[in-house]
Amino acid sequence: MSAQTHPGLNRTDYQLEQDFVEDARPAIGVVVALWSREMSQSDAQTMHDLIMTTVATIRDAGGRPIVIDGSAQTQQAENTAWHKDVDAFVYLGGADVHPGFFTDVELSEQVPGIDAQADQFAVASLRQAVADDAPVLGICRGAQLLNVALGGSIVQHIDGHRSVLDNGDTGFIDENVDLVADSKIAKILGRATVRVRSSHHQTIDEVGDELVVTAYAQDDSIEAVELPEKTWVVGLQWHPEEAHANAEDRRKIFEALIEQTK
Repeated sequence: MSAQTHPGLNRTDYQLEQDFVEDARPAIGVVVALWSREMSQSDAQTMHDLIMTTVATIRDAGGRPIVIDGSAQTQQAENTAWHKDVDAFVYLGGADVHPGFFTDVELSEQVPGIDAQADQFAVASLRQAVADDAPVLGICRGAQLLNVALGGSIVQHIDGHRSVLDNGDTGFIDENVDLVADSKIAKILGRATVRVRSSHHQTIDEVGDELVVTAYAQDDSIEAVELPEKTWVVGLQWHPEEAHANAEDRRKIFEALIEQTK
């Protein structure tokens, strides 16, 4: 099946019946674009695996995951009305952010692999979540979108943070990340340097309003940001939800997010 005709992922694959039943568990909105014109079979499998790990970790941490498909027109039409049913937010990775959100490039669907409508949906959601002082965790693209939502920009290509497999598909690399002392993420993980799983060729450039940098890669590129003016807003460039990432670190991060809803 060609990338252009790939049907994308099905939201129902990630939801259990009990996820739709309101109970004592906090509802955690997992915002992700489940479809794009350029989504290959390999891309779809990678995204599927990341979402599955995310929703399972949320359940294990005592939350009730609600997958929000930012690429669906019906979801986009709701704007942020769905926020009233959610206690905390996770913004997952995916395609590059349209450069029109942080440069003078005109917003256009002609840019390959980019979905301006999905980006707009996520940016509006992030701005509302931050304004409401809701707990927010942005991962990879989610961290970049957080930065863009607050007026920052993105380096459109960096080398060395994403491997390319023999068949041309992108994979993950292991890298060391240095955490800033006394930051939320340093306190959560309990050490100054962490070994993480990464897969990105873009990263934060100019930092958004009131965000502070809380982690750096070995090449000094930005790996994490936080918003001290709010209760709990954290953006991570790496992928704690990747299957081969440190499971204990993943647990700590998601438990810290969900703890903020209590």
